[in-house]
Order: sequence, then structure tokens, then C-alpha cells
Amino acid sequence: MTSIGIVANPASGKDIRRLVSHATVIDNNEKINIVERIVLGAQSLGVYKVYIMPDSYNIGYRVLDKLKLCEELKCEIEVIEMIRTDSMEDTVNAAEYMEKKGVGCIVTLGGDGTNRAVAKSVKNTPLITISTGTNNVYPVMLEGTVVGMAAAAVATGKYDSSLFIARDKVIEIYKDDELKDIALIDAVISKDVFVGSKAIWDMDTIEKIFVTRSHPASIGFSAVVGCKKLFMHTMISEHMWT
Repeated sequence: MTSIGIVANPASGKDIRRLVSHATVIDNNEKINIVERIVLGAQSLGVYKVYIMPDSYNIGYRVLDKLKLCEELKCEIEVIEMIRTDSMEDTVNAAEYMEKKGVGCIVTLGGDGTNRAVAKSVKNTPLITISTGTNNVYPVMLEGTVVGMAAAAVATGKYDSSLFIARDKVIEIYKDDELKDIALIDAVISKDVFVGSKAIWDMDTIEKIFVTRSHPASIGFSAVVGCKKLFMHTMISEHMWT
């Protein structure tokens, strides 16, 4: 039975950057609308079951009720029964559950942090990432219906997955030879000793930046490395022509 999983993070897109940097706001009602379109798109191309992570806003249950009410739901929706902590651990545990259930694809709604949490437990399941957070480099802005159809195309196994699925790099963080954490885009060493709002304001506190990808037009610390790389490339080109 073809199935997919959906991880919709109700906490993404709600940090301090909404107040100080005009960051995009995608509220939980819009996340419900996106999940509805994912389900409808997926079921139209052969998905029979959708697993959804439980959360504090009950996104999964609201989607189930709305689609049943309008008589559009053809597939089965299961909101995973698990102990909720309303923390990152919910995402880690839900993704692990979905992979054990053998879903053909997992769709995430969140930012870089949400996808990092999913990547902690997912080993072989393809991901499609929808940006609903801030400073996103890993997930992108995608239309829910198209994502649902793409997830179904992957999950049904009718196509050669090597043509459109690629593994991404990760940064592994060790302490005393013990793996402590991972990062999908960047890891930064800062001299600042206070966590505070989890945002770095003073660039002078940064000692090192490690990245898996870099581009000057991206957001966040990977853009710093991207600009540095572009500058070095420009300098080398100018030197070769002089």
C-alpha cells in the first residue's frame, strides 16, 4: 500500500526575526491549507495512506476533519499516536516512525531546523521540503498540490528514483569521539556564552563557519561563505587576465 508521511512544524516561522527583520510569516492555518493540498495531490496519483505528525495545533486532525467534511478525502489519514513533548524530539520520533512504516516519501513543512530534526532519524526515505520557516536554505517555497503529486510519484516506485533523488551532505559534530549533533547547511562556532533568543547579532563573536553548500544569494551564514568564494573567484579571474 503506497504511503507518504507529513511533518508539519507548528512552531516554524514564529521566532524573534518576525519582529526585527521583517521575516515571512506563515501561520498554522496556512500550514493546514498546504497539508490539505498535499493530501489531495498525493491521493490523486495513487497514495492510499498518509501519516501525519501530531502537534500542539492539531494540524493533522484539522486536515482530516476538513477533508472529510467536504467529502474530498479518498485516502486514509493516520495522525501518529505518540507521546508529545512539543519539542524537536517530536519531529525526530515521528520521522523515525514513518521510516519504520515504510513510507515512500516524507514531506516537511518548516525551516532548516525542522529538516535537520528529520535527518537525525531518516536514513533512506526521500524528503520533499516546503519552506515555512526563516533563513531557509534547505527547504524551498513549493506549491502543496504539486508537492503531493511529486511525493506520490516517488512513493509509488513507478519511476527510476536515481533520476530525481540525490543525497545531501551533512556536517557531523563530535565531542570526544562521540557524535553529538548534525547540521544540514551550516555550523558556527561563536564566542558568545548566552543562548538568549538563539540569534547571533554580533559578527565579531563568530570564530568559524562550516557549510555544506554556499551561495552569495542564499540566507544566513552559508551566504557569508558564498560571498567569500565569489570574491576569491573574482580575484583569481582578474589576476589571470592581467
